[in-house]
Amino acid sequence: MTIADITDFHGHIERGADNATAFTVADSHNPGNMIPVSTGDLVGGSPYESAVEKDQPTLDMAKAWGLTISAVGNHEFDRGVADFNNRIADPSNGIDWLCANTSAANKSPDGLLSHVRDSTIRTVNGKRIGFVGALTDALGSVATPQITRDADLDERAVDAINRVARELKRSGKVDAVVALLHADASAAADIGRDVDVVYTGHSHAIKHGTTAGGAPIYEAGSFGRNMAVQDLIITGAGRRATVRVADVDLGNGTSHTAVDGVLGVEGLNAHPAQAAWMSAGAEENDEVSRAQHIYQAAATYANHTGSAVIGTLASGVNFDKQGSDKHGNTVGVLVADANRESIMKHVYAGNRLPVIGFSNNGSLRTPRLDMNGDGKVTVREVDSLMALQFKAAHETLTGRDVKRVLAEQFRRDDGRLERRWLGISSNVTYRYAECGTAGESGNADAAADTNADADECAADEHAAVRIVNLAVDGRPIADDDLVIIASNSYLLQGGDSYPAFRAGTNYGELNMPYSQPLHEYLAAHQGLTAVVAVPVGTQA
Repeated sequence: MTIADITDFHGHIERGADNATAFTVADSHNPGNMIPVSTGDLVGGSPYESAVEKDQPTLDMAKAWGLTISAVGNHEFDRGVADFNNRIADPSNGIDWLCANTSAANKSPDGLLSHVRDSTIRTVNGKRIGFVGALTDALGSVATPQITRDADLDERAVDAINRVARELKRSGKVDAVVALLHADASAAADIGRDVDVVYTGHSHAIKHGTTAGGAPIYEAGSFGRNMAVQDLIITGAGRRATVRVADVDLGNGTSHTAVDGVLGVEGLNAHPAQAAWMSAGAEENDEVSRAQHIYQAAATYANHTGSAVIGTLASGVNFDKQGSDKHGNTVGVLVADANRESIMKHVYAGNRLPVIGFSNNGSLRTPRLDMNGDGKVTVREVDSLMALQFKAAHETLTGRDVKRVLAEQFRRDDGRLERRWLGISSNVTYRYAECGTAGESGNADAAADTNADADECAADEHAAVRIVNLAVDGRPIADDDLVIIASNSYLLQGGDSYPAFRAGTNYGELNMPYSQPLHEYLAAHQGLTAVVAVPVGTQA
């Protein structure tokens, strides 16, 4: 029998026909004996065409492909665990969702994940194939605390897979076991001998590895651009069955990648080899036609709802996610400025406390704001940039905690100082000094500030830098000063590996999506010019 796996599709229904074609070609390789599977994040963080309809077009697309098995990914929970269980995992969508490492209570009929199971079995070509799924152990670092609590992962993912696979094999219920693990390929290393092949995801990479039990591991990229295709040659039955895994080269317009068994399928539906294949006698496929129709209908609706212009940019201006080393990403600064202005409008209109806006790189899903460069920013462009399901939020931090947040941008990697850029509102300036250096900046005030903050390095053995000369609106910020922070609900709960935000008090969420502050900001600042901010985060 044949397995064809995709992972981290993230609602990219514009490639749905390519995937339908690839599944069709995989089935033609072994007619009637192919099972399509997903390793999670089928939905969530999606392009506007799918996101504007809460990813229903993606669920319809999966049904058109014949996809009936998927691991649960973290983005399946973007709208909350209840939304996933009651809507996405509704049996009418036709997918068995697998997550063996959520608690048994959660999977009970009254549980929050009552539509999720440990495993599912398919009989193909006379053989019984068990599929077991699990979700990354690092859910807490990529989801809000509420989602993490509701998901209730009470067992290490690999341990859960080994437990369920052992039960399936030793009971004689299956002849082979396939594991679907929504985590990086490296996380599958300790999977034991009861699993015959592993598909992983989450990191959006193309990878290959081998488990402790000797099974091959495949990770098939993201966004519908790749597919892992393997034959399982099964001899015998039950506990006496032996399984050999063989990579499949489908040809017919698929391309090779750096990993054998993982194929490139982007553009496959329009590839000349497909026309040649059809003219050689292959019948036109209903799955491909349905996929095309689903995308066309979704695109028409998206164009209708997303074409309204929110704001305009000055000639030649755009805001990019990837900026220079000096300024970070300019769209991140823009979003941070919008967050700041929104909180000052809706929550705190005073001037006694300074207000800082933040945005995190992971919450921005497109490479730039004005995607077509026409100087007009539409609903579609903003909602595609900010496609996740966070809320606009605020909290209060001390000056000391703000410095800790800023310091968390920096990490040591093999002795080198590496930086992950936060979007920080343009009213903020600061400098940093590497831990273990004098950090003298040439003036007495800066030197005093540096010395005062030297204990930050001593207090945190993992700290790579200390922050000095922090100022907001030109006003120096002391450690005991209170600062209002404006951002999204995920970041302010310590997401994206910024735990210092968790020290905040007076946390609150606005009744608006995290994209709404940018909508309001663009509407209020027509003809927006480039962010002009003094360089921040320079070395002392």
